[in-house]
Amino acid sequence: MDVEETLTTHLAGRHLAAVTRREYDWKFSFGDIAASGLSAECPWRIIVGNRIAFSSSDDGHRFGLAAPLDGEKVARDLLGSRPIERISIRSDTGDMSLLFADHVVLEVLNMSSGYEGWEIGVPGYYVVATGGGELAIFADKQGR
Repeated sequence: MDVEETLTTHLAGRHLAAVTRREYDWKFSFGDIAASGLSAECPWRIIVGNRIAFSSSDDGHRFGLAAPLDGEKVARDLLGSRPIERISIRSDTGDMSLLFADHVVLEVLNMSSGYEGWEIGVPGYYVVATGGGELAIFADKQGR
């Protein structure tokens, strides 16, 4: 079972529907599939034009602006109009990249040797990036 291929099959062509900052993670929802979503308990960033356009650590900071950056809004603005083209996962670290149209990338950086970094689900299937960079893959009969 090819993880990247399975995730790409379910998510290609879908758009970011919502981003929610929760107490300990960020939730990214994609399109009209209720079961499709990414929870990131680790740092993430959005690359536009081969540069970091925004990262999870930028949320709430002013950087000399009139108001603090709203990570939910910025992520929706940068990603929401672009469809997902494919998913890529590094085999050594468990870092995941969601490649959107126009060469825009959401990178989710698995940063711990002990804690889970992220979890992504599509109907009947979900993947967890475990501490140390390995993946735990589950068939989900609940349609998570």
